[in-house]
Amino acid sequence: MSVRHTGQSVLWIAVPAIAALLFSLALACGMPFAALGALAALTLATREAFLLAGLGWLANQAVGFGLLGYPLDAVTFAWGAALGISALAAVCAALVALAVLRTDHSAARAAIAFLAAWTAQQVTVFAASFALPASAAAFAPSVLWFIFWTNALAFGVLFALQAAGARLGLARPPLGRLSAHAAG
Repeated sequence: MSVRHTGQSVLWIAVPAIAALLFSLALACGMPFAALGALAALTLATREAFLLAGLGWLANQAVGFGLLGYPLDAVTFAWGAALGISALAAVCAALVALAVLRTDHSAARAAIAFLAAWTAQQVTVFAASFALPASAAAFAPSVLWFIFWTNALAFGVLFALQAAGARLGLARPPLGRLSAHAAG
């Protein structure tokens, strides 16, 4: 990777993070961690992908505590940490899915990365609910469906934003990382 491209990637990391943050604000802090994780896995080097997930989580926490008045208590901090872990799990699952997927079909790779990220993120949150106070209603099918489709919508928007950035020479194409996985 060239120095110019590395600088573009690092600078571009802020763009999807800010876009995801806007989703977070629109959805009362419902950050689309799975969408962000899948996009990161599809477009960035591993280190940068985890950095993007971490920045997204940090922005989400800043909105929650700074703008939405989250309580400053141990349970809220613990849930915040669980969400951070779930964001990293989303990236990890998408990366693993891309590494083991045996197809060069771009749409299939994007869909699998997203589904793996969403599943890992939700499983992590569900696992945290065994140790932290949670409402059973938080895992009702209607809630999970809402989380799924909002992440799918966010993924589509972020994917299009990434494609626009690539056309402007500011970012890798949304499926730009695929050739490295397909070759390996």
